[in-house]
Amino acid sequence: MVQSGPDPALPPAHEVAALLRRNLDRAYGCKVFFAGSAVMGIRIPRERAGMITAEDAWEISSILSSKSASIRKEEISAVFVLGDETFIEMDFSSLEDLALLGNRSEEAGYCDLSDILNKFARSDLRIGSKPAAPGRRAEVLVTGKRGRYVRARMPRGETKDVALAPTIRAALLHSRGGVVIREEDLREKVRRRKASTLIAIVLDSSFSMEEWGSVARKVVMELLRDAYQRRDRVALVSCSGRRAKVVLPFTPSVVTAKRHLDDIEYAGITPLSSGLSTASSLLEREREKEPSAVPIMVLITDGTANVPLEVAADPRQEAEEVARQLGRSGVHLLVVDVADGGSDLAKKIAIAAGGRYVKTLRPSQEEIYAAIKGEQMEASGIGGADGRG
Repeated sequence: MVQSGPDPALPPAHEVAALLRRNLDRAYGCKVFFAGSAVMGIRIPRERAGMITAEDAWEISSILSSKSASIRKEEISAVFVLGDETFIEMDFSSLEDLALLGNRSEEAGYCDLSDILNKFARSDLRIGSKPAAPGRRAEVLVTGKRGRYVRARMPRGETKDVALAPTIRAALLHSRGGVVIREEDLREKVRRRKASTLIAIVLDSSFSMEEWGSVARKVVMELLRDAYQRRDRVALVSCSGRRAKVVLPFTPSVVTAKRHLDDIEYAGITPLSSGLSTASSLLEREREKEPSAVPIMVLITDGTANVPLEVAADPRQEAEEVARQLGRSGVHLLVVDVADGGSDLAKKIAIAAGGRYVKTLRPSQEEIYAAIKGEQMEASGIGGADGRG
């Protein structure tokens, strides 16, 4: 059986995998290490562990045969099969299943590994990868036909992106004198692509924030220039008057942004919870179109909130409640506090959403842009950021 969860005696799986990679020969190096408990590592000469072939299975079978006298499989708590970039964690019995396919491949001349890998995918088998290198956008699994084809799997519903070679290999297992493809032979492609981000900027547009207007416009334009190459999109919501207003819908277009950004109006009252809620709805609609995109909301405020969504509600408490809903929905919130002495409400909003709080001292395009890029990098798996509340 595949392990139902990580061994509590072991360090995090990616740390164990890094240790094993450093100490194993890429060409089928195999050792048992003690890392809180006994762990076996096997390197295969592939970029990704999911690219495992019949040849790899045969080599694993040979390794187990040669080490059978010295391996105490009952003491091994986990097995890591490691490619250069990813790893597959399983228990020893699953490794023996994989080795058995290697023995079969020697007799039959070929081997379809998709069956066992699909069984792994349907179980609680843990599949992991190295953290993205600094400066590189993390990749995510995506549906549809866009992205880099990385492996095949059993279809989950209607098959629209057929993996031809794995489908034919599955059919060969039962075909005699020709290839007959049955429905159960079909394999679909699994694709990856670099994670895109959706950045919804909520600008507090009270009178006291007017000097920040030109800064916000410059930040949005700079983000859009970055977005062109990375499939990111940016939107802007203005909080002024009785209700927030979508100034710029989600777009990667600098030209479109220029037509909208001069429409920001400044008023004496701030519907902050309306701004957070409006931006949340924008993000939700975009995520329906592209579920793999990373949602980020940036609130630029001096901590003013004096117009509630609900009649007679406390606008400050209401803003905190909307922030809690953002956290539950998986939105990454960055709060940029521009108040002269700092704002307690801005801090509370960041904490309620499990977000990040940044205090700025002056209207600075560079400071706000750097804070947003730091949040974008952390949220999409590129690197870390400080100051999370």
